[in-house]
Formats: sequence, C-alpha cells, structure tokens
Amino acid sequence: MQGKMTFRSAWNILVGGLGLACLLVGYACVAGGLWSKEPVTVCLFVIPGLWMVFRAPLCRTWVDSRGVGYAGILAWKQFPWEAIEDITCEVRGGVLLTSAMPVIKLKDGRSVSLDELAGYTAGDDENARVSMQIHEMNAARRRCQSSSSQR
Repeated sequence: MQGKMTFRSAWNILVGGLGLACLLVGYACVAGGLWSKEPVTVCLFVIPGLWMVFRAPLCRTWVDSRGVGYAGILAWKQFPWEAIEDITCEVRGGVLLTSAMPVIKLKDGRSVSLDELAGYTAGDDENARVSMQIHEMNAARRRCQSSSSQR
C-alpha cells in the first residue's frame, strides 16, 4: 500500500470551540479577580480549554501499510494489520438520532470504537460517510494482506 489515508471529523471543530469557550470563561475569571480567591476554579476552565484547543486540530485516524492509527483528545493508539480481524460499523439508535461509528475488531476479542469518526443521522438512515470510511479501511487492509502474502 502506498501513502497514508487520513480521516478527520467535523467534530474536531466543535471540540476546539468548546475549548475556546472554556478559555474565555477562565480569562473572564482572571480578569474579574477570581484568580486570587479561587485559583482551582480558574484552572478547571483554563487547563482543559488549552488541552482541547491544541489537541482538537490534531485528532485523526490514519491508515497506512502498518495498520490503523488513532489520535484522539486523550488517547493515541496504533493497531497493526496482523492484530485486526475486521473493521465494522456499530449503530446506536435513539429516538431522534442514530449514531454510526467505525469499530476495529481485534483478534484478541477486544473492540475499539473510533468515536471521533462517528456520524449522526435522523432515524434509521445509513450514514454514507461512515460507511465509505469503513469500506476504504477494509479495502486498505485487504491490499496490505495481499501484498504481504505475495512476498
């Protein structure tokens, strides 16, 4: 397999916006003199806000010849193709919205949800973006497995 496919989500913009809102609340607390009275309260807004503002643009899932990589807000993981059994779609239904997200099924029985790639639709409609991403990841897995078996 040549190159690397990268998948990002528009949710990263929302997370970055929430981080910016936390920073603004923290700034308002500092400007209002709360820092000297309640520094812990200010830190509860500033530290997560900084983390979200700087991590959100870096969140992504990538697929390359080594496997599937995941960089989220809190976790960084790499799954080699040898450890992956399948990549499927998990659908969680609700009253108004249905969420679909890619799930990596590992050979040891564990499942890892790629939450940052989740897509939401009204009702029971299939999420075309999530289905396309799963299809591309599985196609890359088959290409890598066929190229390694030809060696």
